[in-house]
Amino acid sequence: MKGAHAYAAMPIDELYRWFAGEADPTSPTWGDLCRWVADTPELLARLDALPGTKRQPNLFLGAIRYLDGPLVGGPGFLAWVEQNWDAVERLILARSTQTNEPGRCAVLAPVLASLPQPVVLGELGASAGLCLLPDRYPWLDAPGLVVADRWGLDANPLDASDPDDARWLRALVWPGEDAREARLVAALAVAAEDAPEVVRGVLPDDLGWFLAETVRRAEAAGATPVVFHSATLAYLARADRDAVVAEIRASGVRWVSFEGPTVVTELRGRVPDDGRPHFVLALDGEPVARCSPHGAWVDWLG
Repeated sequence: MKGAHAYAAMPIDELYRWFAGEADPTSPTWGDLCRWVADTPELLARLDALPGTKRQPNLFLGAIRYLDGPLVGGPGFLAWVEQNWDAVERLILARSTQTNEPGRCAVLAPVLASLPQPVVLGELGASAGLCLLPDRYPWLDAPGLVVADRWGLDANPLDASDPDDARWLRALVWPGEDAREARLVAALAVAAEDAPEVVRGVLPDDLGWFLAETVRRAEAAGATPVVFHSATLAYLARADRDAVVAEIRASGVRWVSFEGPTVVTELRGRVPDDGRPHFVLALDGEPVARCSPHGAWVDWLG
């Protein structure tokens, strides 16, 4: 399938072996389980029949956690999946991978604060809007950042005050990442008190009107329009990623991206790889930092 995302196109056993390697550094539990899944044909057949990007391991694993299923591969795990497959499949088809990592605010905030203030923030792939609140978290110092307005776009907006949505977000945190889960719970509590606006829309189809409205809001507030995204474009096919970038560039907004090192085409190969899993933080297409994917560390460039 030309232009298909790897989640849809990669052989299912290879997909789970690849994901095992991704999970190993912070969640050996998921790494071990994914390797077991990759060697279990009867389970692979079910997962391979899921449509398109619904084949992604994070959705299946999130559904397992959400439904309080077992976390260790073996006959007991297989029996549980067989018995609960209808509920697992319904959840996978209804939900999306929306990790909404508030730790990324630690690296986003300094870049946002470096722009002319105040700012109007528009986030792509906003989930429950937790990354739209860098100025509201009491544990995060964001000097100089003044947010006049904030809103987000997401294919499946979540409500931080909804127990079911909050449970789904917690289920997407990998086993063993206790600090991440604690930070997520604290951020959900902040967002539930005054949740940012997140509207429904898909990329790239709905990007045009979202950009236009962000610019309009900024003009009304006498503010700088800023559109940002973190771990969002990776879920799009390459052609759609490039289309999103081109439309953002043509809109005149300030653009902050925080994605894997190969996700944004024009940033590929521009940041030295020191061997650690990392994301690239960029402002208007220029890399400014190499960072932990969840904001735990940052190496500023230049």
